[in-house]
Amino acid sequence: MKLAGGVAISVVLVIGVGLALAARERPPEALPSPSPTPVPTATATLTPETPSPSPSPTPVATVAPTPAPTQRPRPTTNVAGQQLISYYFMTRAQFSIFPPTPQIDFDEPADENGDAWYRGLNAAGQPIFTVREDYVMTPSTAFHEMGHAYQDLAQRKSAGADVMTKFWTYRVFPATWQDALTEANLQTGMAQWVKLPGESWAESFSVAMIGGGHEKTLDYGRTINPVGMKAFFVSLVPAAP
Repeated sequence: MKLAGGVAISVVLVIGVGLALAARERPPEALPSPSPTPVPTATATLTPETPSPSPSPTPVATVAPTPAPTQRPRPTTNVAGQQLISYYFMTRAQFSIFPPTPQIDFDEPADENGDAWYRGLNAAGQPIFTVREDYVMTPSTAFHEMGHAYQDLAQRKSAGADVMTKFWTYRVFPATWQDALTEANLQTGMAQWVKLPGESWAESFSVAMIGGGHEKTLDYGRTINPVGMKAFFVSLVPAAP
C-alpha cells in the first residue's frame, strides 16, 4: 500500500507544478495590430482660372456732320457798286441814250459766284447794276456790264428791229444767234457762258470801249476789230442832231 500512495502524491505534485507553470507561463494576449499611420495625400490646390477678358469692341469714330455754312448777312451798302459810276459816265459821254444816272443796288455777298451784274432797266429806264462787295472793279468788267445795258437801251429805241440779229450779221458769226442760244442752253457754267449771244455782245462792247483786247466769249474764229466794233455800236442809235 506504501507504493501506491507515493505515486498518487507524485502525480498530484506533478499536476500542481504543471498548473503552477501553466499559470505562470500564460501565453501573451494577442495585441491588435497598430493601424498604419495614414500618409497625408497631397491635394493639388487648384487656382481658379481667371476668365479671359472679353475682347473690347473696336471703337468706331463718330464723324460729326459737317455744319451748314453760316449764311453771310447780305450787304446793306453799295460801296463796291459805286465803282461803276465813273465808267457809266464815260459810256454815257459816247452813247447819249444812257440816262443821266444808273440805279446801283446793294452789293452782293463776297461768296457770291460772279463779279458784277446788270439787272435790266427799272421803270424809269435806268440801268440797274450790282457788284460783289469785295470786287475791285476793272475797265473790262465795267464796260461789259455797260454793254448789257446798251443792248436793252438800243433794242427799246429800235422798236421792231432786232439789234442782236444786226450784231450777229456784223460779226459774221455762223447760223443765227437763236441757234447759238439754243446750243448754249445745253451747257452749264463757263461752257454755257462763252456761247451766250448776250455775253458775246457785252464782251464786244467792252473791247470796243477799251479800244483793244480780246473777248472771252466764243468768236468763231472771227477776231474782233475794236475800231470797227465801236462804229457798229454807235450806228445802232445815231446821236440826235
